Amino acid sequence: MTLILQSTLTCPNCGTEAVETMPTDACLYFYDCTGCGSQLKPKRGDCCVFCSYGSVPCPPIQSDRENACCSAKPEGVVPEVCSLQPGAFRERLGEIGALMQAFDGVAKRTPDGLELRFTARQGLRAALDSLAEKERSCCATLAFTVREEAGSISLLVSGSGDDRKSIDDLAARLGAPSAEYQLRPNVPRPDWSKITLPKAREVLQRWLAAGSGHVTGWARLDRDEDNALMAILRHFADHGRAPSTEAVAAASGLSLGAVQRALGTLRTRDLIVLDQAGIAILAAYPFAGYSTGHRVTLRDRTVDSLCAIDALGSGAMCETATTIDSACRHCGTPINIATGSGGTALAAVEPATTVVWYTLTFDGCVAQTRCPNTSFFCNDDHLAAWRAGQGQHSAGERLAVDEALEIGVALFAPLLRSV
Repeated sequence: MTLILQSTLTCPNCGTEAVETMPTDACLYFYDCTGCGSQLKPKRGDCCVFCSYGSVPCPPIQSDRENACCSAKPEGVVPEVCSLQPGAFRERLGEIGALMQAFDGVAKRTPDGLELRFTARQGLRAALDSLAEKERSCCATLAFTVREEAGSISLLVSGSGDDRKSIDDLAARLGAPSAEYQLRPNVPRPDWSKITLPKAREVLQRWLAAGSGHVTGWARLDRDEDNALMAILRHFADHGRAPSTEAVAAASGLSLGAVQRALGTLRTRDLIVLDQAGIAILAAYPFAGYSTGHRVTLRDRTVDSLCAIDALGSGAMCETATTIDSACRHCGTPINIATGSGGTALAAVEPATTVVWYTLTFDGCVAQTRCPNTSFFCNDDHLAAWRAGQGQHSAGERLAVDEALEIGVALFAPLLRSV
């Protein structure tokens, strides 16, 4: 039998077609659409993305080999960077699970990857060293590190780029919660408890995986930085405009010198935007001191937000209902959204067909490279039309407004929370 090695993948989200060469002895479980950037996974019952979205099924299915990797169910598919066969991969997962059970292990996502933390006991270090060595031999592009602390030992798994997909896959199999950082004691960001919709959780995980700075930039702020940031955000909300350095000093109780130093660090972390001289505050996520086309009314003040997600999340940050006045990015049709329940629930959406495009990639300052393309559209057809034109190079995800709201709330509700 002559195998066909090329298949045309068609993205179910945007319709982009791409001709890809298929591996002959493995399953391609993840695929990033070259059009919209969506991460495709096999449909239930299929072994790989080619069998779900391709014009030709994968070679192992074509040859109908009983012991091919495709004979396994999707849950048994081995991540791309792993060289183990499905049976050996399941055995390795069983070995990890047994260790976690025997030594009270906990799986936790980190900005760099995944941490398996265990209670320190006799024989554990040797077992983890052996496991790490086995993993290095079959997952050559990932880093495996054993770290000891007082009373505990951890196995750290880290990687970058496409390797993060395999780490995410392993974390999901081990039941690890998604990445977060402590903004303040007992104040995690993102607040995953606000995410109830599967699409919102998946997209936020992808956004965080695209760059650890999305999480770590907000972590470990010193007291001056944190006080300055909260003073800036409160001034935006209370006055509808950016504060001066003097206003930040007065509100935070810091000296002008301390405020200026804090502003420099906050700018480096990409938490605020300053002018070219590095003095005047132009923006602080989620707010902008200039026109963006996303106007949010909080209580009796109206302020611009940097993007659609920021607009939706600003009410939860300020614990107040909001009204949002924006426009379709494609045709300019007015879009009006109201939130209630302290900014955490939708009260009205007009037009009802409104959707959000959430850009997942950026280069440098998020306010300048991601936010301009994270917008509202009056319907899916206008989103598709924009994507076919100037938006074709913007990798991201289409979200319903309730999904976008959950992401905005998870990201911004913690920012002014003290406990």
